[in-house]
Amino acid sequence: MAGWLPIGRIGDVPIRIHFSAFLGALFFSGFRFAPGAWLGFLVVILVHELGHALIVKKTRKELLGVDIHAIGGECRWAGRATPLERALIAWGGVWAQLALLVIALPLYYLVAARLGSFGIQFFYALSFQSLILAAINLLPIPPLDGAEAWKLPGLLFERYKKRRSPGFRA
Repeated sequence: MAGWLPIGRIGDVPIRIHFSAFLGALFFSGFRFAPGAWLGFLVVILVHELGHALIVKKTRKELLGVDIHAIGGECRWAGRATPLERALIAWGGVWAQLALLVIALPLYYLVAARLGSFGIQFFYALSFQSLILAAINLLPIPPLDGAEAWKLPGLLFERYKKRRSPGFRA
């Protein structure tokens, strides 16, 4: 477990950060001295992974851990998931980021400037840069979430057609 620092728990599930996450934060900030952006990057990744974790729990799969590292994070889980459940779990991170955006964007305009450069960097990372990360993550390329997430519309449509077919019993 070299390089991992436990930062919390969800019940008995560890949340860890790898030392390389700070390199990711530095890259995210354009290699500038921007501690607000660095913290914002780590918060965005944590919220994203907790979004996955929430859906893992809702689909009754086993949550093994949440990790943050240089290129993002990972929600580790186990269990047999249907294609629909895998797609929902993939969307969980983006949905959590969008919820964060709903909170952070008004704060960016209302209070960030009062907190100085740290606040501006932090809330900018939680809002505008988070949207960029979400868009990149939704590219339909493995191992990005988009590879599973974009299957959701087709899966829902197939489910709808099946339920509308003659002879279907719920």
